[in-house]
Amino acid sequence: MKHFIRNVLIILLLSMGIILAQSQGTKAASLNGEVNTDRLNVRTGASTSYAVLNINGTDIKLNKGTKITILEELKGGWYSISFKYGGKVRNGYVASMYVSLVKDKSVISENLGIKAKNTVRVKAQSKPSEKAGALTYNNKEFKLAKNTNLTITSVRKKSGILWYGVSFTYKKNAMEGFIKASQIQIKNSTIAATIAKKTKVYSKAGNTKKVYRIKKKDVSLSRGKKIKVLKEKTVKKVKWFNIRFIKSGKTVKAWVPSEYVVFTSGKAKEQVKTDTEQPVTQKPVPLSDAEFEAAMAAENFPESYKPALRTLHAAYPLWTFKAYNTGLDFSTSVAKETEIGKSLIPNSRICGWKSSAEGAFDYVNDKYIIKDGTSWVCASEAAVAYYMDPRNFLSEKTIFMFESLAYEKDYQTADCVAGILNGTLFAGASYSYKDDAGTDVSKTYVDTFMEAAALNGISPVHLAGRVKQEVVTGASSVSDSVTGTVPGYEGIYNFYNIGASDSSTGQAVLNGLKFASSGTTYMRPWNNPYKALLGGAQYIAGNYVSKGQNTLYLERFNVTPNNTYNHQYMTNVVAAYSEALKIYQGYGSMLASTAYVFYIPVYSGMPETPCQAPSGNQNPNNYLKNITVTGTVSGGVYTSVIPFNVADGGKNEYVYNIPAADSSIIISAEAVNAKAVINGAATYQLTQSVTRIPITVTAEDGTTRVYTLVFNMV
Repeated sequence: MKHFIRNVLIILLLSMGIILAQSQGTKAASLNGEVNTDRLNVRTGASTSYAVLNINGTDIKLNKGTKITILEELKGGWYSISFKYGGKVRNGYVASMYVSLVKDKSVISENLGIKAKNTVRVKAQSKPSEKAGALTYNNKEFKLAKNTNLTITSVRKKSGILWYGVSFTYKKNAMEGFIKASQIQIKNSTIAATIAKKTKVYSKAGNTKKVYRIKKKDVSLSRGKKIKVLKEKTVKKVKWFNIRFIKSGKTVKAWVPSEYVVFTSGKAKEQVKTDTEQPVTQKPVPLSDAEFEAAMAAENFPESYKPALRTLHAAYPLWTFKAYNTGLDFSTSVAKETEIGKSLIPNSRICGWKSSAEGAFDYVNDKYIIKDGTSWVCASEAAVAYYMDPRNFLSEKTIFMFESLAYEKDYQTADCVAGILNGTLFAGASYSYKDDAGTDVSKTYVDTFMEAAALNGISPVHLAGRVKQEVVTGASSVSDSVTGTVPGYEGIYNFYNIGASDSSTGQAVLNGLKFASSGTTYMRPWNNPYKALLGGAQYIAGNYVSKGQNTLYLERFNVTPNNTYNHQYMTNVVAAYSEALKIYQGYGSMLASTAYVFYIPVYSGMPETPCQAPSGNQNPNNYLKNITVTGTVSGGVYTSVIPFNVADGGKNEYVYNIPAADSSIIISAEAVNAKAVINGAATYQLTQSVTRIPITVTAEDGTTRVYTLVFNMV
C-alpha cells in the first residue's frame, strides 16, 4: 500500500511540473554552461522518458546560447540545471551532450553587465594577455579615450594579473576585448558579489593595519560570503573595494583588496548587438621571419626543432606552433611506452620494428607473441622512440598529429569531412534509422559528423579520421564493428571502436560491441548509427579532449600530467601518424589559407638528433633448443642435475656429475633458430674437480646469450 501511495504521489508531482530527486550523481559545484543546440527540451527528470517541463501551459525549450547553471552531473549523461525563465530561476534536467561547459580556468566570473570606465587612455587586448595583440579597426590598432563607457562582461586572472572582459562602442561598432582591472574604474552602484577566499576586512582602503573590528574582534569573511560592492579605490596600484555585508546581525561597510572579490551580477543589462553593430573580426596576420624566430624562442623550442619549423613557416606563414612542455625525460617516456602491451605494431613489419623482450617474443617457438587480434605484436623500443620523437613529424603531412582537436567551425567544414571519407563506403552515403519517437530519419554521414562536432566541441575532421582509422578495412569494406550483423549484437554499432580492448584471441570487436550495447551513458545503447556516432563523439570529447589529451599525439602517447602513460585511446604505435595523414588529405586546398595551431611536445634529455626509424630484419632468437653432454670414454650421455629446459633461456646453471673414468666430455648443442651461431660446443678435458664452461649463442641480429655448464668430477 505504501508503494502504491508513493507512486501516485510521484505521478501527481510530475503532472504539476515539480522536479523529483534523481539517482546519485556528481555534484557540479554550480558550473556555468551554455546550450549548444536549438530548442533543447528541459525535462522533469533525467531521461527522455520524463515529460518536458511545462510552465503556464508552455513546454520549456532553451535556445542555442542560453546560459545555464549546472547543479549536478547525473548518471546516463544528464545534468540537473537551473536557468532563468519569466523573470524567475527554474530547475530542470537536460542531456549533457547539448551543453558546453566554460572550460577556461582563468574565468573567475562572467555575464556581469557591470558599468565602468577606463581611467587611462588604453588599448583593449584581444585576449587577457599583453602578448595577445590589441584590437584593430580598419587593420590598425587603436586606443580608447579616457573615461570611455564600458560594460564589464567577465573577470579573468592570467599569470597573477586580473583582467576585465569589456564591451564598448568604437566608431559605432560594438566591440569586445580585455583591459587590466587596474586600468578600469567601476561606476558607483550596488553590485552583487561573493568572497573568493577567506580574508579580513579593513576600515580604510590600502591600510592592512586597520582591521575592522566588532566587539574588539577582527572581522573575517569566509569563502562564498555574499556581499555588495559599493565603490572602489586604487591605493599604491592595488585596487580595493568598499563592500557591504551582514555580520553578527549588523550591516557593515568595510574595505577589502579586489583579489578577494568575485562579482556575481551587475545592474546593467547586456547590450543588444544589432546587425549594423558587429565586432571587428581580426584576420590572422602572417609573422615575419624575425617575428617567427622570436616566437620560437618565446616557446623555448629546442634548436633541433627549429630547422623543420622554419621550413613549415616559409610554406605556411599563417600556422602557429606552440611548445607543449611535458616536463618528462624522453628516454624514461620511451621505456614506459615500450612496456609489454602499451605499444603494438603489425607482425608484418620487419624485425627491427618489433620487440624481442621477454613477454613479447616466444623464444621457444621462435615467433612474436600476438597481443591483439591475429597480427598485432609489441613494438620495439626503437620503434616507440621513432614515433614518440616529435621531430620526425614536423612536415606538412604529419604535423596534424599535433593539431588541436577542438572544433573550429571556420575551417573544419563538411567538405573537409567529405575529403576524409573519400574512398570509403561512407563517402556521400546516407543511413536510416528510427528515432526515440519511432519516426523514420535519414541522415548523411557527413552531416552527422558535423552535428557531433558542434554538439561536443570536437573536430569533425578528427572524428571522421578516427572512424576511417578504426573501422574502414578497404574501399568497399568495413569492420564488423559497424555492420550491425554480429551474432548476439545485431543492430549494434561502434564506429570509434570504443571499449574494443586488446585480445590475443581476436575478441576486440566483440568487447567493443559489448560496450556499445550496455550502459546508459553516451546515448547508449548504440542501436543505430546516429547514436553511435554522436554518443562516441561525446565519449572522446569528454574522456580525452577535455582532459588535456587534445591532439592525436596525446591520445596515443599520454604524456600529460593526468594519468601519465595510461588512459591511451589506441595501442597502435603508428596511429597518430596514419590519422594525421588522413586529416592532411581532408583539408586539401585549405592548408595555405588557414591559421592552424599545433601543440608540439618537448621533453628533457632528448637526443641531439631525431630518433631514426628501425632497420634490419635479423631474427633475435638466441635460445638453445637442446644441450647434449657425452663421455668420450664411456660413450654415455649425461643429464644435468636440473634437467635442461628450453624455456629457461640459460637463467639456471646446468650442473653435471661426471665419473672420474670419463676424463673428457663432448658438448653439442642446437639453437632454436637455425641462423643463430653457437660458440663453446666442443670436446673438453676435465682436469680439475670442478670445471665451468660457457656456451655463447649469438642470434642473427647480433644479440648474445650465455649458458653456463658446471662439471663436477665424482
